[in-house]
Amino acid sequence: MSSTYIVSGSYASAEQAGITLWELEPATGKLAKKAEIPGVERPSFLAVHPNGTSFTAVSETGDGQVVAYWLNPQKGLIQELNRQPAGGDHPAHITIDEDGQWVVSVTYSGANVTVHPLRSDGSIGEMADSKHHEGSGADADRQDAAHPHSALQLPGTNRFFVCDLGMDAIVRYRLDLHSGQLEQEAVTKTAPGAGPRHLAVHPSEAFIYGVNELNSTVSVYALEGRDLKERQNISALPEQFAGDNTAAEIAVSTDGRFVYVSNRGHDSIAVFRVVQGLLEAVGHADAGGAGPRHFTLVPNSPWIVIAHEGSGTIAVKHIGEDGMPGETADRVETVTPVCVRLLK
Repeated sequence: MSSTYIVSGSYASAEQAGITLWELEPATGKLAKKAEIPGVERPSFLAVHPNGTSFTAVSETGDGQVVAYWLNPQKGLIQELNRQPAGGDHPAHITIDEDGQWVVSVTYSGANVTVHPLRSDGSIGEMADSKHHEGSGADADRQDAAHPHSALQLPGTNRFFVCDLGMDAIVRYRLDLHSGQLEQEAVTKTAPGAGPRHLAVHPSEAFIYGVNELNSTVSVYALEGRDLKERQNISALPEQFAGDNTAAEIAVSTDGRFVYVSNRGHDSIAVFRVVQGLLEAVGHADAGGAGPRHFTLVPNSPWIVIAHEGSGTIAVKHIGEDGMPGETADRVETVTPVCVRLLK
């Protein structure tokens, strides 16, 4: 079996190696460090280009930046290409459209959704458009203003759903693929104080799943045309848990049978079975470290790779036939990892 490569982002300083390339051995789940690169402060969230030879990162700082990189995973090489202003404070998420032409990022503190073009060499061009969010939510501490937290492309379309944690809303935009201009089309409200963070699309059914950071729930949306209709809301925590927790990442298994959510505080991976699009709780697996901020499922394999912000570790766990992550195959130390992305 050929190796799988993973790139991790972090809350490292500019002097530290904040981005690391890892090789995952498919048979054993062991991680080997192949390359690392310093030079960017808090290179947190990453997006991999469809060509697999370049990726982008956000520098999650005040007046942040978006950064482009070239890489050769087989030779263990990473090189920065260029940087552009992110258009606001603390960019928290970045994505590349399916055709590899545009970068869409969001600034959590700046409350902006921005678009940059991608050049043929993988570098980022000057900003094409920016849309500002205004609003607030029920939680006075966390929802004092709009805080866009992620952007997800609806597969096969030029529509993007932006989760705004501060507004308790998911905003749908149309991206003009020629000009890079954004047009707001619809707003879907969540429960007050939910704090929508990230979304995941079912691979074969018309459902989208949203993880809500502040109340640690999962919202199930039926996709009717391009509209989101909430069909279910289910807790990501065990009934008996009474401590502090914020939910972080969500993903659907490649075969569409399971949905996974990470909990920071309970430090677990919540597992749900998909039944006709809706969710049934299966259980909670130990995340293998403190503060599981992000994770990725490795397709056509039994591995889940989890980045622990709190313990400064990345763990690889084996997923059983029942969908539950179990044995830890490997656990490596690294600087404050907050994102793990699979190279395509």
